[in-house]
Amino acid sequence: MKHLLLASTLLLAVSVSSSVSLAEEGAGAPAPTEPIQVPEKLEIPYTVYTTDRALMTTFHESTRKLLLEAQALEKAGKVAAALEKYQDAYAHNSLPDTQLELGLAQARAGLFLPCARNIQDVIAFWALRDYKLHPVTEVRTVLAYCAKRLGTIALRINIAGVRITVDGELVMDWPYHDEIYVEPGSHEIKANASGYWMNETHVDIKAGERKELRIAMQQRIHAQYVQFPTPPIHFNINANLSNGAKADQSTWPQSLMIASGVGMGLGLGALAVGLVQVNNAESKSAAATWTGVATVGGIVGGLSLTGLIIGIASRPPEPPPNVIITPQIAKDGGGVQFTATTP
Repeated sequence: MKHLLLASTLLLAVSVSSSVSLAEEGAGAPAPTEPIQVPEKLEIPYTVYTTDRALMTTFHESTRKLLLEAQALEKAGKVAAALEKYQDAYAHNSLPDTQLELGLAQARAGLFLPCARNIQDVIAFWALRDYKLHPVTEVRTVLAYCAKRLGTIALRINIAGVRITVDGELVMDWPYHDEIYVEPGSHEIKANASGYWMNETHVDIKAGERKELRIAMQQRIHAQYVQFPTPPIHFNINANLSNGAKADQSTWPQSLMIASGVGMGLGLGALAVGLVQVNNAESKSAAATWTGVATVGGIVGGLSLTGLIIGIASRPPEPPPNVIITPQIAKDGGGVQFTATTP
C-alpha cells in the first residue's frame, strides 16, 4: 500500500509539471535557447494555404486570395510582382502569419535585410501562439540564415524613446529592438530624442559580425554669464518656459520668453546697480549717469516682463522646462547667470 501511494504521488507530480510546461508554451513562453545550426543553403518551402491549420488562421478570404496569387507569381518566376502581392496582403491584414509570409518570400528572393527585420518584428511583438503556419524553430532558423549574411548592431542607450536611423532611414525606437540588422559595410547611425543633442556614429561591419554600440545621449542645456562691477546685492528669478518639443509647433514664443527672461535679468540687475551707485556717487555727473543706468534698466525690465507674458500666453501646451536667472553681485564684482533647459 505504501509503494502504491508513493507511485501515485510521483505520477501526480509529473502530470502537474507537464501541464505547467504546456501552459507556458501555449502562453508564448520562449523556448530554451539552443544554438541554431544554419546551413549554407536553406530551402524555404512554400506554405500550403489549404490545410486545416491554414484554414484555422485569422486570414480574411481576400487576404488568402492575395497570398495564393503572390505564391503563383513567385512559382512562375515573377519575383518582383510576387513580392508586391505579398506586401499588399500584409497591408490588407497586418497579422504575424501574413508578415511571416512576406519575410519568407523575401528570403527566397535573396532580400535578407527586409526578411530579417520582418521576422524580428514578429518575434518581438507577437507571442508564439499568434502565428500558426510555421513552427518557431523554422522561423528562428530563417532569421539566423538571413542574419549570417548581414551585420548585427547591438544597441545600448542610456535613455528610452530614442529614434534610430541608419543612413537616413528610420529603423526603430529603442528599446523596442535591442539589435538592428544592416547590410555589410560602413553605416551612419544617428540617435535623436526630444531635449537631447543628436548622437552620430559611424560603424563598419562585416557579414555575420555582431558589434555592440553604446550611445550616451546628452541633455541640451544652455548657460550664459554676463559680468559687471557692483556693490553687494543678490536676488534670483525663476521662470518656467515651454520646451516646444514637437517639430510642427511654433518656436517664436519660446524664443521670445528666453530673450525676455534674459532682458529682465539684465534690466533688474542694471536697475539695482544704478540705484545703489546713485547713493554712492561722489559727483552730480556720476549720479546722473547711474540714474540713467537705473532708468534704462527699469525700461528694459518692464519691456522684458511684457514680452515674457506674451510668450507664456502664446506657448504651445507642452511640459515646461525650468529657466533660472541669477544676478549675483558682490563687493568686488558681480554678474548675471542664465541657465535654461531647452529641446
